[in-house]
Amino acid sequence: MASYNALKEPFPTDILSLLDFGKIDGRLDDHLEESFVITRSTKKFFQDKHSIIIAPMGAGKSALFELVKTKSSVIPVYKDRTIVPIEESVDFKGIKILVDEISQIVDEKNVYRMIWKFHIISEIAGKLSEFVGFPNGEDEKEVNDFLRLINSKQYDESLIGKFFGLLKNASLKIKTKISSTPVSVEAVVEGDLENKKSSINLDRIIEKCINSVEQRNEGDLLVIIDRIDRFVSGEEYDVQRMYIEALLEVDDDFSVSYPRIHRKIFLRDDLFCRLNYESLGYDKVIDNTLRLEWSDNELIKFMSRRIFTALKGEKLLSPGILSLSTDLSQFNLEGIEVIRTIPFIPLWVKKIILNYDNINSERDSSLTSYLDRSIVTKIFPREIKHTDSSGNMQTMSVFDFFLTHFKDGHNKVTPRNLLVYIKCVVDVVTEYYDENPDQTAHVKLINGDYEWTLFKEKCVYKAYLNAKKEYTRAVSKVENEWTRYFSTFLGKRGNKKVFDFNWMKSITNLDDGNVTSFIAYLDHIGYLQINESHPDLKKRTYKLPIIFMPTPKGGMPEKC
Repeated sequence: MASYNALKEPFPTDILSLLDFGKIDGRLDDHLEESFVITRSTKKFFQDKHSIIIAPMGAGKSALFELVKTKSSVIPVYKDRTIVPIEESVDFKGIKILVDEISQIVDEKNVYRMIWKFHIISEIAGKLSEFVGFPNGEDEKEVNDFLRLINSKQYDESLIGKFFGLLKNASLKIKTKISSTPVSVEAVVEGDLENKKSSINLDRIIEKCINSVEQRNEGDLLVIIDRIDRFVSGEEYDVQRMYIEALLEVDDDFSVSYPRIHRKIFLRDDLFCRLNYESLGYDKVIDNTLRLEWSDNELIKFMSRRIFTALKGEKLLSPGILSLSTDLSQFNLEGIEVIRTIPFIPLWVKKIILNYDNINSERDSSLTSYLDRSIVTKIFPREIKHTDSSGNMQTMSVFDFFLTHFKDGHNKVTPRNLLVYIKCVVDVVTEYYDENPDQTAHVKLINGDYEWTLFKEKCVYKAYLNAKKEYTRAVSKVENEWTRYFSTFLGKRGNKKVFDFNWMKSITNLDDGNVTSFIAYLDHIGYLQINESHPDLKKRTYKLPIIFMPTPKGGMPEKC
């Protein structure tokens, strides 16, 4: 089915700055639903067989969390659930103080577990309070009494503030069961001890909450948990690790004790790998864990969806325009092909009949992949010239470029980095056309497809070099604690290609423990890649991944 030019001629370059590819932060992205890519990982997520979801930075944990939280139509499997989001930033120092005090009377591990159970139940009760007519009935009245108690104005609003405040000021006992073992904690307070007769039975509150959603026919509860895995080091890291391990144990307990309360726990994969699975068993935890990963085709689809959405928003591309301007003859779409050749059928009618979605529904994934790539080359050149590490100019496919030049220290290309890059390309290209008003982006027939000559080769590579700087700025600010040392690293790095513990210590003047933490931080943000592994961290060597390698001498084009 030969192509037919349906693209706007020429491309209106004055609207480049208006193209909206979406936000880097999935929580703020207005195009998240429209541009959502169903990957092999998300298909498993739809099956609802895993409660632990892990992924590196930028792989889409927050985006998936937001879609579930808002009951997005792209994830219908959870639309009938009562969603309970937990995304409170954790004060690990505060938790440490609380645990140290309470662990004098209760086993330390049980304190962590109790904190989590209290947190989850508090959030569930808070969600119930949003129901119309709440409190209605004896069960909800008891839940409401619990909420009034924990939300007292005399306590800090944070999780730790509420838990600590209740124990220290409310003259009561908090009790529950952890894996069938009764556990209670009762603070020793000064004053009228005769009035210390009140207690909070967390298990009873859970039962009342479950009764409430059953009576209201609100569907099962789904607790989704995020933002508990920010990078910390030293004593805070030990607390974080025990805190998350306790969460996994509570998750396991809930799966048996409260099957109507489902959970989704979103974690960084580098932190997950360092947890202690002794109490639960590694095989059991792994069987309950889903890793979010992206194949090469899925990453290209992500790029195509973002480009299509942006062009569609400015009425420059639609499913019909795409199918008309793309050579689909190799797919033998016999019945549809005739429509292209009938002269009296208006173009707008052809655009509707030759719809990308209709064609896509008739063919297999090879056509889908072909169209995804066609969307990208509507604005990107098919080949890109770049400078290799030796300073030599090389030419490669734009798709090979995407899948190799954006790998971070985890040897992964993430959607976040690709989205940052698209925005950098548009900025560079916009500047190019502003400075060269005589230049236009005409439609050209290339290998059977009609494409805009919009993104010039040099602009595309210049944008990549700009994006590398943007990536470095972004990762340097992940945690303020390490920003100063990261700047020192950049200043001392020069053309050095391999890094080790001793060199890191010499430039930072940190003690051994903090040097190890700093290297762990650089590994966490994907800035360093293991070059030579060794059980002893001090004997490992690291290198820069391609995305953070400095620009080769003479590699930055002066002009597009």
